[in-house]
Amino acid sequence: MKSMTGFAVREHQDETIELMVELKGYNNRYLDVQMNLPSYLGSLEQELRALVAGYVSRGRVELTVRLRELGADLEVRVDHANAERYAAALRSLASAAGILPEFGLNELMQFEGLFQIERDRDPNAFLEKLTPVLTEALEEFDTVRKQEGEAMEADLRRQMERIERAVQAIEDEAPRLQEEIQSTVLTRFRELLGETLDEGRAYNEVAALLVRYSINEELARLRSHISTFLGTLDAGGVLGKKLDFVCQELNREANTIASKSYLSGISQRTIEIKDAIENLREQARNLE
Repeated sequence: MKSMTGFAVREHQDETIELMVELKGYNNRYLDVQMNLPSYLGSLEQELRALVAGYVSRGRVELTVRLRELGADLEVRVDHANAERYAAALRSLASAAGILPEFGLNELMQFEGLFQIERDRDPNAFLEKLTPVLTEALEEFDTVRKQEGEAMEADLRRQMERIERAVQAIEDEAPRLQEEIQSTVLTRFRELLGETLDEGRAYNEVAALLVRYSINEELARLRSHISTFLGTLDAGGVLGKKLDFVCQELNREANTIASKSYLSGISQRTIEIKDAIENLREQARNLE
């Protein structure tokens, strides 16, 4: 089990480059890899994306690569045309101001575009050095997300224990719910009809209400969903979407029980179940 959130950074330096790789993970419904690369590494995006996808199944991942070349072969060219234009502009300015056009290299160096710098860069050569550094960062990123996932799993199991205790309490109260319905209906019939009470009709009404307000099926489904949830946790792997779906089903049954309940004790237990479910869903949304 892994969290979608995490952070990792790795650095590397040799005689030719200084390299830094940074990974940040955020919650997201699908896998979304965002890259911040030097422009000359743009052609490597597909290979880097595949490396990330080998470790991450879901979530937003921001990959930042910073690279500085050391002792790289440079070709520096002077743009003579620009130099002549700047010099002519300075002479024109001096003439307009009525002063002698005395200037040297220091003045010209204040202008941009005098030099053209070219590097002979092979992206594949950078990839050979970048791949192991990124792999180390991804392994650290994976370890951090697993550690967070373990803490989240412990909380998920605690919340599920709350639900199980509440369900057991409702099951213990369920027979009293039936008794309450029967007592209430028969009392109302006797108050209204007195001596003319038709016992058979009254018990038919009681039976119909018991069917309508029975929570036995909902309790059975809650037990089934609890078993599914715990089984999914035990299976491991990519769980976020599966657990969120089971939480929806748990919440559906809890709402139905709450709508049928005559007893305050059952109502209070359903509130506790729904609170635990909300905590489960919040955690499930953070899981890969």
